[in-house]
Amino acid sequence: MGHMDSENGTRVHSPVWRDPLSAGWRAHRGLLLLRLRWHERRTAAEGRD
Repeated sequence: MGHMDSENGTRVHSPVWRDPLSAGWRAHRGLLLLRLRWHERRTAAEGRD
């Protein structure tokens, strides 16, 4: 998926279209964090009532 740098063995950043699984994971993680923030705001608002 990504290219390996032969000198130090680190992964070179590849474009999103070359690594669709990683792009999908980033999108999924973003949605999970968004839901978490939404629930935190909702419970905080209910606690004030």
